[in-house]
Amino acid sequence: MDPRTTALLLCRLTALSVTMCVIGWPASANDHQHTDKQASRVSRGALLFITRFTPEQGLGPLFNGASCVTCHAIPTVGGMGPNGLGTATRVGQLTSVGFDPLISLGGPIARAHSVTEENKSCDLVAGIPARANVTSVRNAPDLHGTGAIDAIPDAEIAVGAGPQRDGVHGRPNWVTTVDGRKRIGRFGWKADTATLREFVANAFRNELGITSPLAPIDLAPIGKSGRHHCPGESSSPEDDGTIVDAVTAFVAALSPLNPRTASFQGAALFSSIGCDACHQPTLSLGKRRLWLYSDLLLHDLGPDLDDKVTQGSAEGRDWRTTPLWGLHTRPRFLHDGRARTISEAVLAHGGEATRARLRFRLLPKKKRDALLVFLSGL
Repeated sequence: MDPRTTALLLCRLTALSVTMCVIGWPASANDHQHTDKQASRVSRGALLFITRFTPEQGLGPLFNGASCVTCHAIPTVGGMGPNGLGTATRVGQLTSVGFDPLISLGGPIARAHSVTEENKSCDLVAGIPARANVTSVRNAPDLHGTGAIDAIPDAEIAVGAGPQRDGVHGRPNWVTTVDGRKRIGRFGWKADTATLREFVANAFRNELGITSPLAPIDLAPIGKSGRHHCPGESSSPEDDGTIVDAVTAFVAALSPLNPRTASFQGAALFSSIGCDACHQPTLSLGKRRLWLYSDLLLHDLGPDLDDKVTQGSAEGRDWRTTPLWGLHTRPRFLHDGRARTISEAVLAHGGEATRARLRFRLLPKKKRDALLVFLSGL
């Protein structure tokens, strides 16, 4: 472990009883003096986050959930879904010329529900489009700490790109924001979204069917010409942006979850077997160090995790390094929630993580247990 990482870890070990170490955890929203306007926006966003929307408010016509807490409630509001699962299904068609997200057929997200379940008449059909030959289950992530991730400069992420030990080679997923800028994606399982505001707007459109200026076009299937619009279907944005802005403010105020325990031995093992080549312990945000345990870059994780889906420059085997802060609250792991234990998640890694996985498997039981204690306390 390099001296700087050691010093940072020592700071963290002595700061577990407080919210923030000088170079450790980012301050929570309560540590800052908000303006009355911002405080009001956060409060409104908190209410909207738990609101069950209706077709009259823009829900649908196809949707996966009627509220944000459908997938973000455990262990607290902003967390994961019930029992750690709040899943949606990405869809597409893989052809000889590449990956088609089937936008005109309702992709790239299949919706499980229709406003017909709300006793509304609608001719659009929920479910996976018939032409899809690729599906990928995606589990909704915990949202705590996303405000800090949003604030990390692109340059701080970019500096970690390139060859590392063990054949690890992280790369950014450069995406175009709605205002036409090139930014490094840092949200989503494949880092295909650059800002928290766009991430929230896409979630409202993709999962609830509520459009806004940042995501103005519903992704419901294109119906037959001359048909009547379904309730919840609109040719113009259903939210003027105020809902998305308020919910974004609330999500940004969700501080990272404090670690439950810390282990110097476990942290040293984490580094020695190579996990930190991708799960970089800290990133800089101004004068602070965020204990993120992620480089926010894309990595090839091998054939076992290849979902065949392309998002931006991320292909099927490419995944953003998942931040590990708050790991102790998660009952499910990996992009689809398939892993019920941290060990299962580690052993599913391949590709660039192959050597680190092998070292994990070869650890004596006592050392492996120490490493798992460290990880389960993050």
